[in-house]
Amino acid sequence: MKIVLFLFFLASEFIYSQAVISDEYHKIPDSLHFKDDLYKSIIPDKKYENWKVMRKYDSLREELLYENKSWLDEKNIRTHSPDQGFFVECMPDWCFTYIRILDNKKFRYIDSEEELRSFIGYVDNIQEALLIAKTYGFWFDQKDPVGGSFKQDEDYFYLYLAKFENCPVSRESFFIKLNRKTRAFESQTKGVYYKTDKCFVS
Repeated sequence: MKIVLFLFFLASEFIYSQAVISDEYHKIPDSLHFKDDLYKSIIPDKKYENWKVMRKYDSLREELLYENKSWLDEKNIRTHSPDQGFFVECMPDWCFTYIRILDNKKFRYIDSEEELRSFIGYVDNIQEALLIAKTYGFWFDQKDPVGGSFKQDEDYFYLYLAKFENCPVSRESFFIKLNRKTRAFESQTKGVYYKTDKCFVS
């Protein structure tokens, strides 16, 4: 009986892993997998004099990830950096990302996932859609369309994305519907499509 159940489990896992995504969906390009390259594709709803994306490390070192245009007077103005931001990562040490905006000759900061979504505004392209999905903990799988596909229409982005676990190593598929205007975000699990008994602990 145990052997029968085990074979059934393997068969069901195999069948799911072979799930077919509709031809309407396109594979998310591998070139978009490096998140830091996506910021240059943000098109804010409002025009700013200058905005730049920064990563701050626990050593207080900062790294410029992207700047929409240079601002010559910046060296003459003292600025500070926030103590929090979005996309906290770089474990076991830590880092986070923030955006500094020059708006009407005043600086302000985008330093949370919610503020990043508001800054993006209308979802113009797949790059912005991926950044919004990342604020909810989703990313795409380069190897399997059930975790890395999308289509779009005038009102929505529809995506198949994944959540990744390190111990045990697994990937769970989610169907996501993202309203381009309001950024309303809906997700529905489609189940675990990849799983091993390996563990990776940082």
